[in-house]
Amino acid sequence: MVNASSWEGRVSCAHNGAGAPATLPHALPGDRPVWPRDRVADMRHLKLEITLDVPAKTVRGTATHTLAPLNDGLRSITFDAMELHVTAVMAAGRPAPFENDGEHLRIDLGPGRPRGEAFDIAITYEATPRVGLYFIGPDDAYPDKPTQVWSQGQDEDNRHWFPAYDFPNDKFASEMIVTVPGHWFALSNGKLLADTPDRAGTRTFHWLQERPHSNYLVTLAAGEFSRIDASRDGLTIDYYVEPRDTEAGERTFKNTPEMVALFERVTGVAFPWDKYSQIVVRDFVFGGMENTSATTMTENILFDRKAARDFTSDPLISHELAHMWFGDLLTCRDWSHGWLNESFATYLEMLWDEQHLGIDEYRQGAIENTNLYLQERYRRPIVTNIFNAPLDIFDRHLYEKGSVVIHMLRGLLGDSLFFRSIQRYCCDNQERSVVTHDLAVAIEAETGRNLEWFFDQWVFKPGHPNFKVSWSWDQDAKLATVAVKQTHKTDDGTPVFRVPVTIDFRVARAKPSEFRVEITEPEHTFVFPLPRKPDVCRFDPHNFVLKELDFEKSVGELRLELRDGDDIAGRQAAAAGLGKKGGREAIEALETAVMGDRFWAVQAAAAKALGAVRTPAARDALMRSLAVRHPKARRAVVAALGEFHGDAGVFDALMPIAKRDQSWFIEGEANRSIGKLRLPASFDAIVANIERDSFRQVVRIGCVDGLAELREERGLNVLLAAARYGTPFQARPAAVAALARLVAYFDPRQKEVGEQFVEFLRDHDFRVRIAAANALKALGRPEFAGALEDMAKRELDGRGIRMGRENAAALRKGGQTSEEVRNLRDEFEKLRDENAKLRERLEKLEAAKSVR
Repeated sequence: MVNASSWEGRVSCAHNGAGAPATLPHALPGDRPVWPRDRVADMRHLKLEITLDVPAKTVRGTATHTLAPLNDGLRSITFDAMELHVTAVMAAGRPAPFENDGEHLRIDLGPGRPRGEAFDIAITYEATPRVGLYFIGPDDAYPDKPTQVWSQGQDEDNRHWFPAYDFPNDKFASEMIVTVPGHWFALSNGKLLADTPDRAGTRTFHWLQERPHSNYLVTLAAGEFSRIDASRDGLTIDYYVEPRDTEAGERTFKNTPEMVALFERVTGVAFPWDKYSQIVVRDFVFGGMENTSATTMTENILFDRKAARDFTSDPLISHELAHMWFGDLLTCRDWSHGWLNESFATYLEMLWDEQHLGIDEYRQGAIENTNLYLQERYRRPIVTNIFNAPLDIFDRHLYEKGSVVIHMLRGLLGDSLFFRSIQRYCCDNQERSVVTHDLAVAIEAETGRNLEWFFDQWVFKPGHPNFKVSWSWDQDAKLATVAVKQTHKTDDGTPVFRVPVTIDFRVARAKPSEFRVEITEPEHTFVFPLPRKPDVCRFDPHNFVLKELDFEKSVGELRLELRDGDDIAGRQAAAAGLGKKGGREAIEALETAVMGDRFWAVQAAAAKALGAVRTPAARDALMRSLAVRHPKARRAVVAALGEFHGDAGVFDALMPIAKRDQSWFIEGEANRSIGKLRLPASFDAIVANIERDSFRQVVRIGCVDGLAELREERGLNVLLAAARYGTPFQARPAAVAALARLVAYFDPRQKEVGEQFVEFLRDHDFRVRIAAANALKALGRPEFAGALEDMAKRELDGRGIRMGRENAAALRKGGQTSEEVRNLRDEFEKLRDENAKLRERLEKLEAAKSVR
């Protein structure tokens, strides 16, 4: 499963740096340890015979469970059954007494049943579910929306539309016999046994999933769809999209067969299910969901020809496909070990990039996932069972941090041992419920390496190392000395890390001299004999270690590393370092990198660094760099130009780009930067573009962000209109967030806008509700804490519950008010402006010296 915000964050973070350090604890008041559920029976088969009453948004039918007691004397059994109206229960063919409290269905089985003796329990019921099974259709605000029905079971929501043992530590075969309107198609798990038109004008589909899987993976998606066949080598591979979207579907999913072949090689296990289908639905509440053999995808996955220039949905497609092994075939025993599902799926995104685009794209994935993890608002162990609802831990730790931990594991073991270990883990644990220990056992069994220390610090403890590194050269002794300090705090449980790491030295463009060392203490001093003074020292080249690194270097060393380095992480860090240094030599080196580096992310980092310099020479370098060819690099140039507040020349350069460019993303970025310029003409320029339709509304989102950056009060009404229900849904959460940033500068409007945020807490779109909850926290007004607490009480989506609780607690506790945040922003920008002026004066002095 991918959260929509997580996927969008990963695919749009090309030139973002790490965020602010975490300040909040993960566990909230009232959170307690959540342990795996006890099992009283082995669930063996589920047969759902249901009919969809679409106008009534109701499902009715019978769920038949085949199960066998795990111990002698089973007298009763309890199923999860949220808001289900149960009318009858049959146990082993006889009526059985039952109690239904609206959450659980307790069935009296009479005399104790013997261990291992299988029998059926048939439950007749109906439900009008609020979550779990969603009935989507047009309304006055969105009259063109099609009618569809689809399910979303993870984490534990399938209990809202059929009675079940709804926890991941048991697996069973499943069968779906579903009756839908006659012109519809219905997709479920496994293979299609029958598709039968009925005299009543309906149609019944019979699906059978023979290989066992967990309850949250049972799926149903129904509506009017066109099928795209991409089968290969005896495996059915197909994609279902609305009839109008066939071309976009072919474009979007075309790499799926090649991904299947790669992941079979990586895992050593042939594709484990009867088919692989992907179906695109409206209003999906996640980015994608890896239902066994039948993944459900958000409509945002489909992209047009123009977007294809600098966008791909391959990260989401490869992630959900990877779950067919990591999550579906091998399933976390309980949610605390959910990283075994999500981190591996995120890591296999990187492996697909390596296969399809090259090793640097794989390494860039590690960089971006590290930055996304560092932006998380708290630190916690990857494995933790302290939460309120399972979705509380579906965060940057479970996805991005875990993927980088697996990347480190590959660096520690080397490719041969790493991939052998992954295959051993997959082969030994098929159809099992797994915990982290199973991975460690597989590694040790395959390689002889005991890595309990590795998992202890990286998975079972919070945080990551912060290294401060420096180096020096003793000419007489021909010795290089490297001092390493772990500077992070340890009072939150973050350990002093044991880190094997490479340090290397290079003279000119010669092959580096490499040394492998192990850091185990808060401070180390390493001494290395070398034949001559090196030009460059690198700590952890190729970025195998999850870390934050403070390594001060001279302009000369940074220039050499940026120009000659073979490590994209090192080159990006060198660009950032030069941006902090400033000066003529730094600017020249950065412009050369923007225009000439062989990897787009280094070009983007160099452009961002020029924006940080903020002098006329840096601006001129960026203006020339608008000619860079790679669209992601050019987008970074456009973003960096937004740092030159009040510059009319930059405005003139950005105006035509904001109106039309070969890239949707560059158009959006240009409107964002026009807002940052804060010129009198900026408002009209942005408003002229805000209604332009674009892929995923990226132009509109750039415009709403630009209005927030512009800081003009008249922008509030434009943003309120953009956030209104009925406007393009992709931009509505961004408009709410932009309102929160903008209204911070207009105290008299804060109560009015805050009350609108309270209204948004009840919006139909959960993304808008979450954006509104975060907006109220940003306002910093304690009187809105009650509204957030009410939200947490009525929400059914775990993400909404979490944000309501977390943000209400923050407001109750007190923190920075919007006025204080605004003043800090203003003070920071004033200091940046003063720093830029000082750099400009230094540039002029340097220029005068060079003339003399």
